[in-house]
Amino acid sequence: DELLRSNLGSTCVVKLGEANESGRRGLQRKKLFWKCARSTFEAEFKENLKEPSKLGTDIVDDLLYYDKEYWCKVFFNCEVKSDAIDNNMCESFNAWILTARHKTVISMLEEIRIKVMTRLARFSEFPNSWITNFSSMAKKVLEENIDKSMACNIEFNRVTGYEVLDGYKQHTVYLRKRECSCRFWMLKGIPCAHALAALLHKQYNPHDFIHPCYSKERYLMTYSHFIQPMNNMPMWPESRNPLVAPPVIKKNARQA
Repeated sequence: DELLRSNLGSTCVVKLGEANESGRRGLQRKKLFWKCARSTFEAEFKENLKEPSKLGTDIVDDLLYYDKEYWCKVFFNCEVKSDAIDNNMCESFNAWILTARHKTVISMLEEIRIKVMTRLARFSEFPNSWITNFSSMAKKVLEENIDKSMACNIEFNRVTGYEVLDGYKQHTVYLRKRECSCRFWMLKGIPCAHALAALLHKQYNPHDFIHPCYSKERYLMTYSHFIQPMNNMPMWPESRNPLVAPPVIKKNARQA
């Protein structure tokens, strides 16, 4: 628990944004809030904070009331290789088991077990459709960043260090360390546009610099565990433990 608590952001930005907008809704405020949350390095975060302050200093104060370490990418631990700032995974799972949640406990657990068992079996076959050794999501992000890298200008120090000019922002890239000052590469585990500009200059294969967590091997390891099939309830072994009776219903004085 301590490891996860120190590594993962625990605040859903969607919920935090809704709380921050309470009483003063506006599309512009929402866009500026998400822009702050998606900042990946501190200078960008400070710059993005200036924009909502123009709409009112209280907006920034309300935003910083919540610990920014839990909702802004700038402060996320790079070892996790996840830059998720929402709770979509849990929301999706809750929607997935919605029908089961209205059933009695055993029936609910049985339906969830069957759904999970089927899902694990189906997803274990998914890598067979991959064109590369990495997931389609990683491939898509990489291709998007390659397109962005075409607009970058680079300066090389003749080893593995680069200065990459992206618009009016200049970042440093170290290929050996697999680091970029924009922190996207370290956060996501997929080379950013600045790193790709350097990799393509060196004529390196960008796929060799994607983190192994996106590989087919790691994916198959994740889905290597499966759920065993079961007989239905009448065929289950009978427990010798005493039955647990439901609690006694007590009427209060007014109902008596």
